[in-house]
Amino acid sequence: MDEYSNYSQPSGEQNQSEQAQQTPTGQQPFSAPPRRRTNWTLIIGVGLIVLLVLISGFFLAMMAAFFGAMGVSTNLSVGPQVGIVTVSGPISAGDSSGAWPFGGPGGARVTMSQLRQAAEDNSVKAVVLRINSPGGSAAASQAIYKEIQRLAECKPVVASMGDVAASGGYYVACPADTIFANPATITGSIGVIFETLNFYDFMEKYGLETETIKSGKYKDTGSPSRPMRPDERALLKEMLMGVYEQFVNDVAQARDMDKAKVKKLADGRIYTGEQALEAGLIDQLGNFYDAVDEAARRGGIKGRPKLKQFGGGSPWSRFLDATAQAVARQMKSELIEQLSHSLTTPQPQPQYR
Repeated sequence: MDEYSNYSQPSGEQNQSEQAQQTPTGQQPFSAPPRRRTNWTLIIGVGLIVLLVLISGFFLAMMAAFFGAMGVSTNLSVGPQVGIVTVSGPISAGDSSGAWPFGGPGGARVTMSQLRQAAEDNSVKAVVLRINSPGGSAAASQAIYKEIQRLAECKPVVASMGDVAASGGYYVACPADTIFANPATITGSIGVIFETLNFYDFMEKYGLETETIKSGKYKDTGSPSRPMRPDERALLKEMLMGVYEQFVNDVAQARDMDKAKVKKLADGRIYTGEQALEAGLIDQLGNFYDAVDEAARRGGIKGRPKLKQFGGGSPWSRFLDATAQAVARQMKSELIEQLSHSLTTPQPQPQYR
């Protein structure tokens, strides 16, 4: 009976007895810490909140860009303000605004709409026209010029030139009461250009030819598939000089300068801000905030003026600003080399650039 008594103990008590024999006196037997469970509910919840915040921020930014492009100010401040209208990038006709969703060059219609909104806004006592443009379409530049003239009849307008305000960019600045430029701003380039691309030598070399059916002998003037005739060249030159005369007349009228003096300056050359000041093409050297202070003074605003942006400020307009800066760097390089060369892609209409 006694020799089998050890086998009568329960297995749990036997294991405890063996552990007690193996564990040194005064020490607790080792046991693994309990495993922590991952709180996936909390992680997923925090992730969803972060995602919603990012999505909301993205859509708010896109809506701000959209309303900015349509000329709707997002500045809700009240009281006397200085309105800001931006002309950025190459000037084109139409509705393109450099903003929502994949905009391109500055559209004349959008800029004119913003100018009219500034004119009709009773809280806006003066307007700063911020220009960063190498020029563009002659007709679009004229359209903006006329609208700025109308605005200047009812409110003070101050132009502020950025990196470059040349050709059409200078044209639209002329009706302003005061024109500011930085000393290194590239401006001037008063003139008109018309370019065509010819590849008829290439076609002849590789045996290519075109068939043209036209209603009159001038209908395909400027065709890249054949040489330009002397009478066509004379026709285009006459048209170009007519647009050039319009440019010179408008500069002389807006700047109150003698037309003969303007013509001496209007040979297509570019000027720095300092050179433009000496030539009488601008009024003062200064940056954007110098222009804002001048506009506030002319508008009778006391103290630090509040600003009201009409359009502009979108990511796409900033992209066009970068494009204008690249053009400005190229034009500065050409100024050093004393060259006269077109800086933009040939287009089939007269260009102020």
